[in-house]
Amino acid sequence: MLKKKKIGILGYGNTGQFLSRKILNDTNLVQQFELIFIWNRSEIKHLEIDIPFLSGDLATHLNTTLFNQVDLIVEVCHPAVIHQHGVALLSKANLFVASVTAMANHQTENMLKACLNQPNHKHSIFLPAGAAWGIHDIKKMAQLNTLDNLHITMQFNADALKLKGHLTQILINYKNDEQQIEPLVLYEGNVRELAALAPNNVNTMTCLALAANTIGLDKTQGKLIAQKNSDAHLVLIEVQGKNGFYVKTERYNPAKKGAVTGDETYHSFLASLQNASAKQQGIHFC
Repeated sequence: MLKKKKIGILGYGNTGQFLSRKILNDTNLVQQFELIFIWNRSEIKHLEIDIPFLSGDLATHLNTTLFNQVDLIVEVCHPAVIHQHGVALLSKANLFVASVTAMANHQTENMLKACLNQPNHKHSIFLPAGAAWGIHDIKKMAQLNTLDNLHITMQFNADALKLKGHLTQILINYKNDEQQIEPLVLYEGNVRELAALAPNNVNTMTCLALAANTIGLDKTQGKLIAQKNSDAHLVLIEVQGKNGFYVKTERYNPAKKGAVTGDETYHSFLASLQNASAKQQGIHFC
């Protein structure tokens, strides 16, 4: 019998609730995982599961025995947790980062990579591919140096977008303008800059750009579009290689109104969690 993987979940929003309930109730997953704790920034009243629940400042909990018991820490809350505590978390266990846009921050990326490269370091970072269709093929092309260009377009219902900086007011104006019914291009440019402006919405872009490491976040092009007529999330991935090679994929993911995460993505996170294992240390896409 295989040893159960002991995990702790950071975040009890829609994704955290989905994963924890599946792990606790699905017959097959019960054999694979043991849920040690859940942390959420705010306290949850009337919690329906009998698992140690932590809340408040994450830093106050990092040295408790619970964090020393887990094999894998699963972040499904916000990039800020990785910015602020990523190195400390990685020193405790393997780290599953759902908020992939955290890796688009130069300082965070460099600190995590430095931690991974320390002598005798035993842990890895796992990045869920999610809606990043064909990510392993893109990674192979990068390894073979046959990848020339990568362009990703993501389209959301305006209510599902959580933006920062100058895009915030642009989105507000669009939502308030009843006469404007056509989709609006909010941003088109490199993915690194967009990740800082839309940290909750462009994890897919960031993951693909990281896999395409010969091009990277600064040269991978992203386009973010808001629309008002559908609640689905659309992802268009265009890959260009040598000698006219070209692949175009389009993904349509139904979502509840205003939801940042589409319905199919929850199951994709679960599958990624099952695949979060590696024989060598480093950053892995799962």
